[in-house]
Amino acid sequence: MRKILSRKPIGLAVGLAFAVLLVGCDGMGPADRTQPSPDAEAMQREVDAALVIPNLSERFIALGATLSGLTAENAPGAGAAYAENIIIVRSCEVRPFASAWGKLDPAAAIDFALNLQRHGSQRRREAISEVVASWAAIGEGKDAMDFLATLAPESEDQRVVARNLAAGLAGLGNWDGAIRVLGGIPDGEPRDMLLFKVYRELLRTEPDGIRNFVDSIPVDAPNNLKAKAFARSLALLASLNPDYAREWFQKHMLTDYATGEAIKNILDGLVIQDPSEAVRWLASVPPSAARDEGLRDAAYRWLKGNPGDAYEYLRPELHKAEFAPAIFPFAQFMILQDPKDAVDWARRVPHPVERYKVLTQALIKWGRLDRKAVVQWVRETPEVDEAVRKEVVKALKIEPHELT
Repeated sequence: MRKILSRKPIGLAVGLAFAVLLVGCDGMGPADRTQPSPDAEAMQREVDAALVIPNLSERFIALGATLSGLTAENAPGAGAAYAENIIIVRSCEVRPFASAWGKLDPAAAIDFALNLQRHGSQRRREAISEVVASWAAIGEGKDAMDFLATLAPESEDQRVVARNLAAGLAGLGNWDGAIRVLGGIPDGEPRDMLLFKVYRELLRTEPDGIRNFVDSIPVDAPNNLKAKAFARSLALLASLNPDYAREWFQKHMLTDYATGEAIKNILDGLVIQDPSEAVRWLASVPPSAARDEGLRDAAYRWLKGNPGDAYEYLRPELHKAEFAPAIFPFAQFMILQDPKDAVDWARRVPHPVERYKVLTQALIKWGRLDRKAVVQWVRETPEVDEAVRKEVVKALKIEPHELT
C-alpha cells in the first residue's frame, strides 16, 4: 500500500485551502490573516456577515479572509452561520469549509453536516462528502470506517458516507480500507456508481492505479465485489485505451470473474474502436454467450465499415466453430451482394430465430430477382423450416400448383 497522506491542520493553511479548493467558483484568491483567530461567537458573526454580501467575488474574498482563522475551537461558530444561512449558501461556499473543518475535527464536522436542514439537501450531501474525504486521510480512515458502521444500512447518509469514504481512501492509496468499505455494500447500481467514483480518483494517482486496485481485491471479497469491480473497470478502461484493457483482460481470461459482464464491457469498447481487431482477438477467447454476442456485433460493424477487407477475412474463416456467431451478420451482408449465395450461408446460421430471419430475407430478395429459381428451390428443399416456406410463398405469391 502506498503511504497514506496525513495533513496537520493549522489556521492559515486551512484558510489557504479554503481559497484553493473552491469548486466551480472564480474570483477568490488566497487570504492572509495577521490577526489572532476569533472565538466561536466572533467567527459566527464574521461568517454570517460574509455570507450575505451580494457580490459573488466580494463574498468569496470575505469568506477566505474570515476562514483563514478557522480552528477546531471556533469552527462550530462558522458552522452555525452556515446552518442558519444554508438556503442561500452555494455549494462552492460550503464544500471548502466542510473540508477544512473535517481536517480539524472530523467528528464535530460530520455532526454539523448530518444536521444541516433538509431543504438544503444538496449542500448537506456535499458537506458530508467533504468532511468524509478529509476524514479518510486521518489515521488511515479507521475512525471514519467505524463511523460508517454506525449508520443505518442502505440509508441515504450511509450511501453518501460510503461513496466518499471509499473514493477518498482509494485516492490516498489506502486500498485495503477502500475494499473494506466497498465489500460491505450490496451488489447493485448504487455500488456500481461508487466504483466509477473510486476509479475517477484512481485516475489521478498513477497510470495503472485502477488496474492495480482491482487486482488487489481478493477473489472471495463479499457481495460479488471482485467480479463487478473487474467488469466496471473494463468498461472504463476499454473506452480510454482498448489495447491496454485487452492486455489486462487476457491475463485474467481464464478466471471465474472474467466472464459475462466483464467480456461484454471490454467488447463494447473494442468493437467500437476497431471491429476488425476485435473479430481477430475474439477467436482466441473461450466460448461464452458474451463472447458470441461480441463476435456477432464486431463482424457486423466490420462488414458495414470496411466490407472488402471484412469479406476477404471472414469468408474462409466461417467454417471454424469459433466463428459460427459471425455467420448471421455475414449472411445478412451477402443478401445485398449475392442473395443466392446468402441463402446457403443463412442455412448455416446456428441460432434458429436468426436463421429464420436471414433465410427468409435472402429467399425473398433472390425471388424478386429470379422468381423461377426460388420456386424451384422451395420445391426441391422440403427440409426447409415451415415458417420460412410460408413467409416466402406469401411474399412471392407462389401458387400451390407451382410447388408440385
